[in-house]
Parts: sequence; C-alpha cells; structure tokens
Amino acid sequence: MNPVAAQAQALFADQTDGQLTQGSAAAIHTLPNSPVGAMPSIRSGQTTISQLNPTQYTPSAQEAATGAYSAPKQQQGTSAQQPALQPQQSTPAPPQITLAKPPAAECIETVPCAAAKKPAAHKKPKPKPSGVPAGVPTLDQVPQSQPSAGQQPQVPADVPVPATAPTTETGLSDQELQQRDLPPLRGPWVRMQRQSNPVNPRDEAEMQLRSIESSYSPWIAGIGLINYRSGSLGYDHLSALEAPFEISVPLGYNARLSLVAKPVFLDSGQADGTSVITVQESTTAGSSLVQIPQPIGTLTSTATTPPAQQNAVGIGGELQLIFPHFGLAGGYSPAGFLVSTFTGRAYWKPGNGPVTLNFSRDPVRDTQLSYAGLRDPSGNSLGTEGQIWGGVTANQGQVQYAHGDAESGFYLGAGGQYLTGYTVEKNARVDGSGGAYWRLKTMPEYGNLSIGINFFGMHYTHNEDVFTHGMGGYFSPQAYFLANVPFTWAGHYNTRWHYNILGSLGVQAFQETLTPLWPLAADKALETSMNNPMLPAKTSVGPNYDVRSNVSYQIGPHWFAGGFLTANNSRNYSSISAGFSIHYMFRAQPSTATNPTGIFPTDGLRPFAVP
Repeated sequence: MNPVAAQAQALFADQTDGQLTQGSAAAIHTLPNSPVGAMPSIRSGQTTISQLNPTQYTPSAQEAATGAYSAPKQQQGTSAQQPALQPQQSTPAPPQITLAKPPAAECIETVPCAAAKKPAAHKKPKPKPSGVPAGVPTLDQVPQSQPSAGQQPQVPADVPVPATAPTTETGLSDQELQQRDLPPLRGPWVRMQRQSNPVNPRDEAEMQLRSIESSYSPWIAGIGLINYRSGSLGYDHLSALEAPFEISVPLGYNARLSLVAKPVFLDSGQADGTSVITVQESTTAGSSLVQIPQPIGTLTSTATTPPAQQNAVGIGGELQLIFPHFGLAGGYSPAGFLVSTFTGRAYWKPGNGPVTLNFSRDPVRDTQLSYAGLRDPSGNSLGTEGQIWGGVTANQGQVQYAHGDAESGFYLGAGGQYLTGYTVEKNARVDGSGGAYWRLKTMPEYGNLSIGINFFGMHYTHNEDVFTHGMGGYFSPQAYFLANVPFTWAGHYNTRWHYNILGSLGVQAFQETLTPLWPLAADKALETSMNNPMLPAKTSVGPNYDVRSNVSYQIGPHWFAGGFLTANNSRNYSSISAGFSIHYMFRAQPSTATNPTGIFPTDGLRPFAVP
C-alpha cells in the first residue's frame, strides 16, 4: 500500500471510531501497514477531531433510521487534562492528495465542513502531544491532496457509503426521508400512502383461469320458500310451502347433471260461507245479474254448508341435463296430490345466437285447484268421496329473438300454450312480448343501473277463473295487456355480498267474456236448475307493480347463503314470495366483485356453471 492510501485509511478509521465511541478521536492509533519514517506535518492551521463541537456533526439518513448514531457528549475539562504540547517545526506543505471531493453535505464523512473551510492563516499551530513516538501519523497530520485526473480513490470496504446523495448541505430533508418511508429528523412522521402494485397480465390470466375452473364445481343445495296469494278462503286463496333439495355434478367440461327433489305443501284455507260471486241468470223473463254464494264443484249451498278445508302434500322431482346452449329436463309433479302428471322442459339457443327456443310442460300454480286438484264436496260422505277435478297442466312453446349487449338491446317473443286437466275443459293461449333496455349508470365500486320498457299481451280461448266442476281455477282472460317500465340494479358490497333488485311500474288491462258456470255437458242438468248462470263479461284497467330482489353472501370459499323476495299484482290478484337458500360448492370459489355471485335460480333449469 502506498503512503497516500495508508494515510487515507488512517483518516477513515479514526473518524469512524470517533463517531461510535466517545472521545476515541483523541486516542492515537498506529497504522501497521504505513511507513515507519516520519511523515510530513500538515499545515499549522489544522484542528483535531477531539476539539470539534458535537453539533457540527450531522448523521446520515441511514444512521438516523437505524439508530446507529449517538452524538458524543461534551467532554469536560479537556484543555486542562491535555499534556503539554511542544511546538513543531514548520515545514513546507506537501502536495495535497485526497479522495475525490464529495458534495458539500458529505463533509460529515471526513472532516467537518466548518473546520475544513476556515483559512489556515488564522490558526495557531497545534503541537504534537508528548509521548507519541516519532514517525507515527495522527489524524491532524493527514495531508489534504487532490487526486489526479483519471485516478479513482481507494475507499476501504468497511466504510459505509450513503445510498443517494443528499440534496442539501446538511443531509436529506424531512420530505426526502418520508418519501423513502423513513422517519424525519424533526416534526411528526406522516406515512406516505402508496398504491398497490398493479396485477400483471400473467397473474390476471391465472385468476381468470382459476375462476373458470371453479365454475365447473359440483354443488348441493337446500332451499326454503313460501308463496302467498290473496283471495277468498277455500277458493282462490293459497299458501304454498316448498323445500327443494338439489345436487348438481358436472360431466366433464361440456355438460352438467342436476337432480332436484321438491316437497310441497298447499293450503287454501277454510271457507266460511261469506264468499259470493256475480252471475248472469237467464230465464223466460230475460237476463239479469244476481249475486249468489260462490259454488265449489257441484256444491251450490256454500252459504249454509261451507265446504271442508282441503290441503295437499306431495313430493315431486326432476332430472336435468344441461349443456352450454341446450338443456333437457324430465320429472313428475308432486306425488301425493290428487292429480299428478309427468313434467318436462327444454331450451335451445342455436349457435349461441340471438334466437332462443323454449318448451315446457308444467302445472299451473295459480290455485290449489289448478295445481293439485280438489274433491267435489257435494259428493263427500262417510263411505264415499267426491269426484276429483282440476290439476291443470300447461304445454308451452316459445321463441324469442334478442339483440344487444350489456349496455343496450331489444327483444321480441311469441308463444302459445295448450292446457289440459282432469275433468277440466281444455283451453288454449297465445301470447307475445317485446321491449328494450338501456344501462344508465355504471359504478364499479357498487354496481350498475339499467332501465327499460316492456310490453306483454295474451289471449285465452275460455275463461276458467272459477271453482265449479269442469273449471280449472286459473286466470284466463280473453284479452290481457301490460305495459310497464322496469328498472334493475345489480350491485355488490365488497366481494362477498352480491344482490340485484328489479322493479317495475306500469298499467294493465284485461277483459273476460260471458262464460257458462258449468262448462261440461255432464253438468247440464245442474246448470238448468240454477237458471243457466254464466260469468258476466268483465273489463278491468288498473296500475301494475312488480318487485323482485335477490341477495347472496359468500360465507367462505365453499359456501353461499342467499335470500329472495318478490311481490306483484300481475293478473287479477296479488302475490308475495320469500325464501332462502344455502349452497355448498365442492370446489373453492374465488371472492370477487364480478363472478361468481352465488345468486342461483330456485325454479326451472339450473345453470350450466356456477352463477
């Protein structure tokens, strides 16, 4: 090692000791790798580190953050304890050879700036302390020299180097320290709010892949719901309790098999003899409108002999095979009802295009008569039971064309039904619908709002909206028209709550034509004895409302809990439904603001993938 490098090493070693150990700068350290010969003395104006004021030292940002720096205490009586110094002969100053000149603020790493910048002419020469062997250099004897061009200084590896150069003469500012997430030297520490790192395309693709994989999960579910319809007790009033249970398994990635079991309990209440209807009687004197006690079956004296309460209990089921754009289902209406039959449904969306075809065979669930059938109370006795009638089934076909996307679109549809029942007059229906929708507002943090316009109309061949023998007991006007404005809010709260609310306001009108009270030929004698009563023609116009809501909460990666509520006055009665569901997914589901939502249908075909 050359003499200049040895002098630089002595300078840095002595300074480091002075920062970490109190009073260590006053000690003399020998340099084993330095020459033994006498070193030329530094200019007489140099000041030793032991005489510096501690406030002249400013710690670096790294030292302030780690607590490695402790300011030395002021030494008491230093001048009194120092040995007598002998004056040293003045010699010409050698050429100054030092390290590359650091920025002004980095004077803290070598000699304090205040001491280094003072002119040597105003300083008195400091004699060398007694007892120091000749030829051993001290810190105040290290010459200050400038390196030649192209020559890099040699810095010992144990000397810490600041990460970045400070922008001020006294070190990093408080603002710069806080930007580096370090505490400031003065004032309170305000932590910086930093944005999270954006998801890179690869991670996003992996998340989407996991979401697709999890959508093919098998599941089991239990549902509980209650339906309530307004009406006269014992007639068109209905309370229905259902508790479906389902299990669904994927068949690879192209099909899904679902099995649904549905226990059902129906109750129409106990007739109290106060229900009356208006009929048109025809006699030789002419026709007139009169009020009579509402008959049921062939029983006409319901005011004096109210019919016994009837209810129904049964278990139905359905097996469904679902493909992405095609579905089939077959099952049976609840066994245990007075009238049961097979059911089925199918849908097809060719090429995932705008046209959808739907076919179904389902019971008409307006009343207990149309859903499960009733017994004629006039034929009930101790030894016999009255004849059964009712249990209406609608065989339906429908085609719909829809064009649009999530922002806007329109749709047109048309369909028809052929309705049959047990000892019930056959009926037919045609219907059509159309409308459009637009998305008004999208708020990614909460959801989106859509609004639309909807039109619907239908026509039945016969009016069967009474409970006499041969009638089906369901709403079947000869003309019906509905125009409403629906709005839909589909939202979420964080990533676990998902919900949607659909509401509509509009106007509806229907018309019913003159219809015989007993339409079957077998009851012609009874009809004649009652003066040929007929249901009079009727026209009604009024407001319409419809509210539907669904909510789902993801309890954990494998569990969804949901609830729903619907209320409307469509047709000629008011109805309300409410219920809950619980689903267990065999594959863990991601918790996101989009999919899966966990909002499952409670009726009809089950979805191909986890919704």
